[in-house]
Amino acid sequence: MAELVRRHELQNGFQRADAIEQQARQLPTMEQRVFKRAELLAARLGLVHQLRLWDHFRRLIAILLSLFAIIGAVAVVRGTLSVSQPISLSYALMMLLGLHIILFVLWCFSLIIKDSYGWVGRVSLWGLEHIGQRQYNQQFNNTLLTIANQYGLTKPAGAALTHGYWTLFMLAVWFVLFFHLSTSAYAFTWATTIWPAATLQTWVSVIGFLPSLFGVDAPSVAALWDQPSESAQLEAGRWLLSCVIIYGVAWRLLFLIGAIGVLIARIRKMTIDLTLPGYAPIIRKLTVSAATELVDADSDVSGIDSSQWRTPKPGHGELVLSLDHEADTAWAAQHQREDWYAGVIASSDEKHRLLARLDAEPVAKITVRLNAQLTPDRAAMRFLALLQQYCLNVEALLIISEKSDEKRIVHWQECLDEEGVIWKQ
Repeated sequence: MAELVRRHELQNGFQRADAIEQQARQLPTMEQRVFKRAELLAARLGLVHQLRLWDHFRRLIAILLSLFAIIGAVAVVRGTLSVSQPISLSYALMMLLGLHIILFVLWCFSLIIKDSYGWVGRVSLWGLEHIGQRQYNQQFNNTLLTIANQYGLTKPAGAALTHGYWTLFMLAVWFVLFFHLSTSAYAFTWATTIWPAATLQTWVSVIGFLPSLFGVDAPSVAALWDQPSESAQLEAGRWLLSCVIIYGVAWRLLFLIGAIGVLIARIRKMTIDLTLPGYAPIIRKLTVSAATELVDADSDVSGIDSSQWRTPKPGHGELVLSLDHEADTAWAAQHQREDWYAGVIASSDEKHRLLARLDAEPVAKITVRLNAQLTPDRAAMRFLALLQQYCLNVEALLIISEKSDEKRIVHWQECLDEEGVIWKQ
């Protein structure tokens, strides 16, 4: 949320919110203050509502991927058991575990090559971008990827997504296989065309080592080679189930737990980088003592009510005004009768009339002429911030005369930068 707000302010200018900043200053550390300000400001900007919708899409994609895993597991088991009997145990193992093992090896290679979310993560991000066709989906995805890359979360997050998917897939395979073996009779055998029985028995012993540690022994090649007994068939079915749970579910589950552990450890080490562009004016505002900061009585009372923020209307043409005082009297005399010049706006009534005019007749650009000889006061800054709610393009023009003080000019520039107002002189 802090990153979303930072990017929004870089694009749209610093958002003045006195009540929000006063509330954020109550927290002990600067990081907590920045987070609190982002949380409250995001509600006013409508980002919280958009993020909740984006989160709903994320949950929808997770459900769809889970259903895809379960359907795939059913297809794999039914395809394995639908061949003519007796079914070769080596064929069954390859069908049930082959794709799982191959993709695990490819995932290991992806760790060496580059940071990757894996195909599960990329499908999820693609779905988040396209489901619902929301304009902010791409923005949220880019923000998520930026944070993941910045804090080294890409590999563990991608691993968690990949192993989580395959854990669910193999668990579904085990349950479907258990259901079929429990409700139907299947005949199993050891079959090979190119290997002698002794070599096949060696491979069976190797594969059956881990299941044997849990008390499930692999049926011997001799026991299933010719007219196997019912006990041998029972042993074959149980051994097949044990291989799926050990080499499929348990194996992936261990990697899933490890990936989540690494991800949580890195998340706990995350600290916001306050040196990023956009944080400087925020830090200045949140560093000021709450006791010395003035808050206007009519300024953003609740601080988080999105209804107080007015969305600018698109308009046409340009309006020029002089705020409080016009430094160039000759220029004012020459243009005071022009329709595009609103004159000198100084009193509260004049400001209200101007805002009413802008509400009724929006313009595409407002140029505010500022007398650089004057001191930039709080009322002027608040009015400039208010104008940004009535026009998408507000620009300040500093009128500098020979008597202008250089320090005062710099002060104007700093205040305008803080408010996010574009200026020139």
